[in-house]
Amino acid sequence: MEEAWNALLPSPASAAGVMDDQRVYIPLQSGQIVALNRETGITTWSIDLKSAWVPAISGGVLYAASTNELLAVRAVSGEPLWRVSLDAELMIPPALQGTAIVLLLKPDQLRALRLSDGTEAWRHVMSTPSASPTMAGDETGVVVVNANRVTRFASGDGRLVWERDLGGVLSSPTISGDRVFVGSTDNYLYALDTNTGRLLWRYGAGGDVVGATADDRFVYFAALDNLLRALRRGNGNQVWKRELATRTIAPPSTFGGIVVVSGNNPALAAFNATTGEPADKFELAGDVQGIPLVDTTLVPFRVAMIVITRDGRAIGLRPTRMMFREPALTPLQTLPGRALSREPLALPTLQTK
Repeated sequence: MEEAWNALLPSPASAAGVMDDQRVYIPLQSGQIVALNRETGITTWSIDLKSAWVPAISGGVLYAASTNELLAVRAVSGEPLWRVSLDAELMIPPALQGTAIVLLLKPDQLRALRLSDGTEAWRHVMSTPSASPTMAGDETGVVVVNANRVTRFASGDGRLVWERDLGGVLSSPTISGDRVFVGSTDNYLYALDTNTGRLLWRYGAGGDVVGATADDRFVYFAALDNLLRALRRGNGNQVWKRELATRTIAPPSTFGGIVVVSGNNPALAAFNATTGEPADKFELAGDVQGIPLVDTTLVPFRVAMIVITRDGRAIGLRPTRMMFREPALTPLQTLPGRALSREPLALPTLQTK
C-alpha cells in the first residue's frame, strides 16, 4: 500500500467508519457525521448527529444512530430520508440483516426496523443481556453474542432459531455462509453451523482469541499469543501460522488474497492469504480507530483501504502492486548482444604463373 491522501478531520472520530465505492462516512466527537470522497479525502457533506456507533451502509442509504434515534440519509448527499425515535438507549451499533436493520436496546430488547421506511418489522425480548453484547447479521438472520452465549434469530419474524453456551467470554461473531465463527477468552476459536448452532469444531490458541474473518477457503484469526493462523473452514485443520510483530487490537480482515492485521506498531501488517508469507506493513503516527475499512474487490489505481486514527485523521491507501508502473529509465551499463571474438587477419598471397 501507499498513501493516496491524508485528511485532518474537524475532530477525532467517536467510532469507526464505514465506506462504499464512492465515499467514507465517519462519526465525530464534535457531534457530526462527515462523508469524505474515497479517492481524494475531500469532505463532500456533513450532518449534525451525535453518534458513538459505527454507521451502516446499504443500497445507497446511510443508517446512523444516536443514543435514542435512528436516522437514514442518502449516501450521495446526506439528505434525510426518515428518522425514528427510540424509546430506549442503544447498547451496541445496529447490524444490517437482509431488508432490515437490527437494534439491541436497553435493557433486553432486540428490535428490527425495515430499511425502506423505518417501521418496525419485529421485536424480541432477550434473557439477561450482558454489559457488552455483540451482534452480526446476514440475509437469513442475526447472531447475538452475550457473555458466553450465542443466539440466532430468524430474519422474517425474529423468532429464536437456536442458542448455545460456550466457554469463556466470547468475542464478536463472524457469519460466513454456513459457518458462524466466534473466539473466546478460553483461548478457543469455535465454528458453529449457521442453521442449527451445532458445534462443528474448535481450535485452541495460546491466548484470548480477538476475532476472525473468513473467505470461501479458510478462516483467519488472531489471538493474544501474537500469532495469526489460517484454518480450513470445513474441519478446522491449520494451514499456516505466522508470528505478529505487533499486538493485535482488532479482528483481522481479508480481501484480494491478503489478510490484514491491525496493531500498534506497525499499525497494519499484511500477509499472503494462501501461504501466510508477509506481504507488507504500514507504519502510522497514531493508533488505529477500529478495523481498517477495506474494499473486497481491488481495482487498479483506486483507493482500496481507509484507516482512521485516534488523533483525528483519515488516510486513504492504494495497492502499489496493481499500479502497473513502468520502471524508471536508466543508462545502459552494458551494450546489448553477445561479444564476438575477432578473427585473425590473414594476408593475401600472390599467385605466380
